[in-house]
Amino acid sequence: MRSLSWKLAGALLLIVIVSIGMMAYLTNQSTTREFREYVIQGNAMHAPGVGNSLAGFYSRQGSWNGVQVVLPGLLRMNDDRLIVADTNGLIVGDTDGNTLGDTVSKLGLAGYGTPLTVSGQEVGSFYFLYSGTGGMMGGMITMMGGQSVPVSTNTAEADFLSRVNRSLWITGLATAAIALLVGLFLTRQITSPVRALTKGAREISRGNLAYRVKMESGDELGELIGSFNSMAANLATSEQLRQRMTADIAHELRTPLTIVEGTVDGMLDGVFAPDCERLTTIKEEMALLTRLISDLRDLSLAEAGQLKLEVAPEDITRLLQDKVEQMKVTAQDKGILLKLEAEGKMSFIEIDHIRIEQVVTNLLTNAFRHTPPGGSITVSVKAVTPSADNQRGILISVADTGEGIAAEHLPHIFERFYRVSDSRARSEGGTGLGLAIVKHLVLAHQGRVWAESEPGKGSLFSVFLPLKTTNPSQNVSRP
Repeated sequence: MRSLSWKLAGALLLIVIVSIGMMAYLTNQSTTREFREYVIQGNAMHAPGVGNSLAGFYSRQGSWNGVQVVLPGLLRMNDDRLIVADTNGLIVGDTDGNTLGDTVSKLGLAGYGTPLTVSGQEVGSFYFLYSGTGGMMGGMITMMGGQSVPVSTNTAEADFLSRVNRSLWITGLATAAIALLVGLFLTRQITSPVRALTKGAREISRGNLAYRVKMESGDELGELIGSFNSMAANLATSEQLRQRMTADIAHELRTPLTIVEGTVDGMLDGVFAPDCERLTTIKEEMALLTRLISDLRDLSLAEAGQLKLEVAPEDITRLLQDKVEQMKVTAQDKGILLKLEAEGKMSFIEIDHIRIEQVVTNLLTNAFRHTPPGGSITVSVKAVTPSADNQRGILISVADTGEGIAAEHLPHIFERFYRVSDSRARSEGGTGLGLAIVKHLVLAHQGRVWAESEPGKGSLFSVFLPLKTTNPSQNVSRP
């Protein structure tokens, strides 16, 4: 029995059967006991009248002769039995008529009789054996005083108890059947979502990442289905990103390789002369390939949490001054004004010098690509006082006066290979990985990076670095 539905239904049925069986047994025991007490009390009330009648008979007759005739009229019920013995224990009357002439000792009744007195003198004793209970407990003969001996009997009381027991069992079986039907219904309500999840997992394993399980309940199973659908959506998104990344990598590699291959083929075929211009083209494309491979390596290490940081106290203002001085030649060639604004004296901050320099370089390179001649790029740095999250740190900003970024592109600009304009980025040597690397290197320092932009007025990229990291030597954390 592998079905969860049958297992749950079987467990429920077993619980119901055991519960009803115990209830029937305990009810039977209680009913039998209470009924027995009721019979005994009734018999006890009947016994004094029998004793008075027998004493009156002896007073009138002067002996026990003829007592056998009057005994049946003294019985409370036909199945009861009345025995009369004289003072010597000799049985002189018995409603069954089987023990006349025997002694009460022979029947094991000695000491259980009720004395009969006439004019203050004991003339004998009587033994009233009442049919008490039957049914499941078996027949009993109850004597005066509550003493009982087992016998085989079929009394009205036993019939009553048998009917009670039969009613208990019929009711129990009917209740078990109803409980089983209700249990099967409830089990189906529980197992249906499980079966739906199983089917969903099977579809996902087959590669159908668009499959979703219908959510029909708001309980824990509904929450599980919701989590499953979220997982499936994340898997679908990840698969789309993987496919897009693979296509982007192939495209990025194909473009410079095609240029290199075409140039080399042209020189081999005599179409191009192997001059400095052609060799420079090959060198530039190989440099682009090298940079792409290096960026992919850094990004994959960062995403896998395997990129180590060499953290040490650093003067962030000095680092930015050096980088701005290095980039001023590029700015002059492009006709762009590049300047640095530092607010006050900065504290030393624990960072990886090379990685933060790479962050600033990527942000400046991105700004140069999108700032036209005559525009300006401003690098600023300032200390940040404790905010709502109780953090102190350094805020680095790179602002340009370029064309800006449309609102629909802002949430995606830190994704790898995401470009607002593919042709422009490629013509200027971009790999589409610069901002993605910035994001992961900043996260490695437990910082934050974000962008603000207004189309036609430029963009502002901001990096927050906390003054103290939790663990300076830790690996890069995943976003």
